[in-house]
Amino acid sequence: MVCGIARSWPTERVTLGALMQALGPRGYGVLIVLFALPNLLPVYIPGLSPIFGIPLMIICAQLAMGLPAPRLPRFLTARSMKRTDLLLIAEKATPWLRRVERWVRPRPSFVTSRVGERLIGAYGVWLSMIVIVPLPFTNGPPSLACLIMAIGLMEEDTLTILGGAAFGIVASFLGLSIIGTVFYALIAGFNWLFGLP
Repeated sequence: MVCGIARSWPTERVTLGALMQALGPRGYGVLIVLFALPNLLPVYIPGLSPIFGIPLMIICAQLAMGLPAPRLPRFLTARSMKRTDLLLIAEKATPWLRRVERWVRPRPSFVTSRVGERLIGAYGVWLSMIVIVPLPFTNGPPSLACLIMAIGLMEEDTLTILGGAAFGIVASFLGLSIIGTVFYALIAGFNWLFGLP
């Protein structure tokens, strides 16, 4: 879907607002996947974190609040990226997503109910806060957890959602460990620089 949009896009840059409109009313799951994917690919695109990390958190927050449809503020929908970058992301992600979808099937439960969706959204907010931190290795794991849960959300697959949530615990531990280590190193360096005990 995104590959086709990127190939046929009439201009060299694609705004988030125009992309959301082109995807149509496909719900929260598609947008979470869309905003999580770039952090999983071995492709460096300048400005990737503010373009995709903050919208991921906003979409998850709206899901947690129970809004019927996701919306983004204008200052974010006006952000853009190159059409070629969007196509590169979509082409690299499509084979992997197809492999994952083979194992997903409808398995509804409380987790896939409206209350469950709101809990997933709240958990997604936590994970996306770690994604936004601009440190190595803090972006990928929580983004993958969000993506797995989003796929489960779209297919009403309880096991996939729970698998993503479990991986999110590991991702949170890894991310917080890295953030804590860097913070401790900065404090130690500051103390050494100014001769503080």
